[in-house]
Amino acid sequence: MKVTNIKEEGLSRIYQIIIPYSKVDKAIEARLKEVALNAKIDGFRKGKVPVSIIKSRYETQVRGEVVEKQVSESIKNLFSEKKIRPAIQPKVDFEGKPLDEKDIKFKLSIEVFPEIKILDFSNIKLQRLIADVNSMEVEKALKEIADGQKSFEPIKDKRKSKKGDAVLIDFKGKIDGEYFEGGSADNHQLELGSGQMIPGFEDQLIGLNINDKSEVKVTFPDNYPNKKLSGKKSIFEVVIKNIMISKKTIINEDLAKNLGFPDLRTLKESVKKQIEANYAKTSRNRMKRELLDILSKQYNFDIPKSMAENENKIIWERFEQDRKAGRLDDQDKGKTDSQLKKEYRLIAERRVRLGLLMQEVGSKNNISVDEDEVKNVIMQEARRYPGEEKKVLEFYKKNPEALNAVRGPIYEDKVIDFIIKNSAVSEKKVSSDQLFKEISKKVSKKSNKSKSGKK
Repeated sequence: MKVTNIKEEGLSRIYQIIIPYSKVDKAIEARLKEVALNAKIDGFRKGKVPVSIIKSRYETQVRGEVVEKQVSESIKNLFSEKKIRPAIQPKVDFEGKPLDEKDIKFKLSIEVFPEIKILDFSNIKLQRLIADVNSMEVEKALKEIADGQKSFEPIKDKRKSKKGDAVLIDFKGKIDGEYFEGGSADNHQLELGSGQMIPGFEDQLIGLNINDKSEVKVTFPDNYPNKKLSGKKSIFEVVIKNIMISKKTIINEDLAKNLGFPDLRTLKESVKKQIEANYAKTSRNRMKRELLDILSKQYNFDIPKSMAENENKIIWERFEQDRKAGRLDDQDKGKTDSQLKKEYRLIAERRVRLGLLMQEVGSKNNISVDEDEVKNVIMQEARRYPGEEKKVLEFYKKNPEALNAVRGPIYEDKVIDFIIKNSAVSEKKVSSDQLFKEISKKVSKKSNKSKSGKK
């Protein structure tokens, strides 16, 4: 094998590789002999088929297999000899026809990973904000839990329905004068103003009496999950069977037991621990953003252009989807596409550079993600879909890309925790209001906007 270095510019490499035909020919002959030993052809015993027949039947197939193997092995040997770490799938361009009885010549184009010199993390100064949970915060959380457990009882005095009431209704929906599947229900309890039904439905049931009949005219949203109904105008025949008012849920022992706790004290302890965990997570996210900003300033190594272009494409496509859906960020309004593309290109480069840094730190410090960690995250995801857990688990089992999407954030968080552990971290006591004010300030910065992803 002869290797010629044609181009070496930044992280880009182009090599010309020549594999002598004599080597290829020997490999083809050896492979044909292997085929002959096991070939089954009518009229001949196994292993006794003449070479001429084997060649006529299998030589083209064998030649293709051998050429592919020789090319693959030559690339592998090149990477090993020159200690090359390819950043993307190498591109192979053949010179001439590789299956001809000639030397195999091809150009190999690649981009390599940059050399990253890891600096001393002990020089990084971070601040961990610590917010204690007071009794008022626990009581506020308990009130929110109680409000979420609201129940309704029929009104005692006759009156018209109003926002906040629950109405018991029968309804039948029509599109183009025909009743449609899934558009009807009996004894359906609906809280007016809850947003449970499609926009406009609940508003038209305000101001009605028990036994009133009404025609509710609405249009299904364009993004309605059932594509057969999306964008369609419909009329619902509705009967108000009862009007109910919400009952205030009292925070007491009964509430605790209804929620599965032995007593109110245990419920309060559980709520306090949940708030503490939320504060700790919020503080950690703030510190993570602070750390990534510091790392982004400290490291400015070259990155593979193809990786930056791919990341930029993903970010820009997401931006265009958000713009089309009317979810344009306030900071982006009034800017030209040229300005926005420049900003997003810098965000893409930041993400790629930080991602490569995380990989390097993790690799040099033997950080890895085990299968149990991945399974735990997948199980948490599955629990979000009661009754559909098996489908969720099956989806991840059949989709390696989805598994990698789970593994990636776990790996990143472990690397971040490693860096934080080895940094100079001071602690500062703050109120919960100060904690969330600090995290809001961090999030508002351009480099940390949601469109830039976790990094």
